[in-house]
Amino acid sequence: MRKIVRIITRLNIGGPALHTVVLTDGMTRRGYQTVLVTGTCEAEDGDMSYLVNQDDAVRWVPEMSRSVHPWKNLRALFQIVRLIRAERPLIVHTHTAMAGTLGRLAAIICRVPVIVHTFHGNSLRHYFSPLANRVFLAMERFLARRTDAICVVAPQQVDELSRDFRIAPRDKFRVIPLGVDLDAYLSLPECAAPPPPLVVGWLGRLVPVKNVPLLVAAAEETLRRTDDVVFLVAGDGPGRKALQDAAARFTGRFVWLGWQKDILPLLARCHVLLQTSLNEGTPIALIQGMAAARPFVSTAVGGVVDMVHGSVRRDGNGARWYANAVLVEPRPEAFADSLCELAEDRGALLQMGREARVFASMRYRKERLLSDLDALYQELIERKLSASSAVRRSAPPTQLD
Repeated sequence: MRKIVRIITRLNIGGPALHTVVLTDGMTRRGYQTVLVTGTCEAEDGDMSYLVNQDDAVRWVPEMSRSVHPWKNLRALFQIVRLIRAERPLIVHTHTAMAGTLGRLAAIICRVPVIVHTFHGNSLRHYFSPLANRVFLAMERFLARRTDAICVVAPQQVDELSRDFRIAPRDKFRVIPLGVDLDAYLSLPECAAPPPPLVVGWLGRLVPVKNVPLLVAAAEETLRRTDDVVFLVAGDGPGRKALQDAAARFTGRFVWLGWQKDILPLLARCHVLLQTSLNEGTPIALIQGMAAARPFVSTAVGGVVDMVHGSVRRDGNGARWYANAVLVEPRPEAFADSLCELAEDRGALLQMGREARVFASMRYRKERLLSDLDALYQELIERKLSASSAVRRSAPPTQLD
């Protein structure tokens, strides 16, 4: 039996948790024995552990969280080492930064044959102080030398991690885009000739990297220009005060909904999705929105630049228009220009939504993700078996006295 220990820092609200749960269930169906190891969510994270199936083998490590606390992190490392030694997996696959560090260190200590890590985003930008970044960068480079394959969810990340940060050579990286169960989103009706107002949705954790101040400023600028737009914001976290204030100033036109366990009803109400982040991997909300035939307007950061379809159709006023989306400069005016134009041209909005749905269906289905990762695992297993056979053949014969 091919056993995988899959490790993620915590099952908080966001793409990595959904991605990991899909892999845990899907790879089990493909003949792998999977053990999921995860830590604890912090108050502002939001908890998605309800996604875990009752039959899944899950091991909880309470000491593991996203925060850097050396003694607590060391205790988590010891627990993961014990788990790996007990499970004796063929593969350890880690997801997210803290799990990537602790999980790979534990796998190296336990001499696991195949070690894989997935970068869902890049925590080396806009997360930590310059000193902390240097420490984490040195650790990533050390771990990369002992990692058999480094997966990224968008082509942009290969350039960033290999060329800019020099974490590992390009040939060690594999681009494996996110895959999601999209059936429910593909079944949502498209926004055919939506009546006023244009409903703009924003979904995410209210943390600094999501650039909540830009969200509020973009909404204020848009609402100053037109009465034909409404903002619906779903999420929670440290930045909630700014949203509460905006909701009070623009009653009924800027609505903060808090955490939403099921975003389908929200997507059904929206016509376009908005994103204002400083850094991203591949935002799961934009994938789900595209599958629901909702285009997006976003800053051109991280893997978002690989989520647009085709070539640039128009470029001006700080915005690049594509078949399924608009990438804008991080300025309130650029967002407002684009949203006002979409509010006035509902035909263009409808066509962009249709393009978005086709693009999401082709690129981000879970079936493609499972096939890609299964092929990678098979390649790495065969490579290790071939290397072991070569070592045995080259060993000198034993001489008997």
